[in-house]
Amino acid sequence: MKIIYLIHQFYPEFRTGTEKFVLNSAHMAQIFGNKVKIITYSFAEDKTFENDHGKILSKEFMYESVPVLAFKYKQQPDDLHFALENPNLVHFAQKVLEKESPDIIHVGHPMRVHEFIRIAYQMGIPYIITLTDFFLLCPKFILSPDGKNLCTGPKNGSACSLLCSEFDIEFIKTRLGHAKRILNRSAALIGPSQFIGQMYRTEVSNLNIRVINHGIKHKYLRKNTTHYSGSEHIVFGYAGTLIHHKGIEFLLRSFREIQNDNIELIIYGSGEENYVKMLKEIVDKDQRITFYNEYSSEEIGDVFEKMDVLIIPSLWYETYCFVLHESLASNVPVIVTNLGGLAEKVKDGFNGFTFPMGNSEALRKKINMIVEDPTILNDLKENIRKFMIIPKIEQEAYEYLRLYLRIKNQWNKNFSFSSY
Repeated sequence: MKIIYLIHQFYPEFRTGTEKFVLNSAHMAQIFGNKVKIITYSFAEDKTFENDHGKILSKEFMYESVPVLAFKYKQQPDDLHFALENPNLVHFAQKVLEKESPDIIHVGHPMRVHEFIRIAYQMGIPYIITLTDFFLLCPKFILSPDGKNLCTGPKNGSACSLLCSEFDIEFIKTRLGHAKRILNRSAALIGPSQFIGQMYRTEVSNLNIRVINHGIKHKYLRKNTTHYSGSEHIVFGYAGTLIHHKGIEFLLRSFREIQNDNIELIIYGSGEENYVKMLKEIVDKDQRITFYNEYSSEEIGDVFEKMDVLIIPSLWYETYCFVLHESLASNVPVIVTNLGGLAEKVKDGFNGFTFPMGNSEALRKKINMIVEDPTILNDLKENIRKFMIIPKIEQEAYEYLRLYLRIKNQWNKNFSFSSY
């Protein structure tokens, strides 16, 4: 079986959870004996591209044994990051799909690759979508109008008109029309959490969204076996992309207000240069806070052995969080914002603690509670050990393989379709 994976961006330029999910899926599909290719958008310099298609450049390369086709507009459209249509991509997408002739297309993220979905439908190629964020509902993809507050969805454009006036209402309504067609014409819709399915069905009520949790690699994980007697130096940690909606600024400011020298905060991750510079300016001369680069899969055991507690202070509805599951699989308790997919996995006082989004006083209380009595971590760790089952990438891949095969066997390539 030939499987094409579509994603808005990919390694080595980007390393977020969606890229990890697509790479894991492609790897496992190969292991199961399938041919795969990832199609993605790239922001690399023009001179690194091998092929000129008029308004589009392309190149092919291998990433960790997976073939990748990356393309780029010669002149980047102003709406590149939020549009759901671009006529300049249509011819290129059609030529690529005619050449590749996949049995099925798996959409990891539709941003920048949306025309491949449209052409696939017209060519009779079935596609499935894993809903990794809210891009098909929200041009800002995180349902956050101003980066500080959240909304519950577009409400057919009325909420966007009120909260995001920078977008023309007719554009929003046209975009939602495209999004609903993309969703309704998919052979299957999958969400990594119950929460994201609920959010999409709030806007498009007839959607059948199946839950398949993302799996993680257990090969390099090690259980954190630290037992606390009551006077330990506590190391809190953050790991992930350094970007505003992940709440790192909020975390740093909240942590700095805690007057205690028996605590430490370690930050793993990377981000845009100026943003990281700003984060380090917030830290100033606080010796309790240390920045590290992002870690590899092979280093994950070392990272979570250093931490006593992982903090995920997200300012958006996390749909699924890889680092949360890596932490729990390593037997490290967590403190998380009580939103979205995070709240699905963390029960306050059982396997970690939760706090209201952006509430620095509530976060400080949780941190101080642990510092004043580290022994409370012992029960959390025991509950994680006994009751938390974190899926492996092999389990996730097997679920998808069964889905691919069912769709391939049932799909009628001679089906009729209306104009997109």
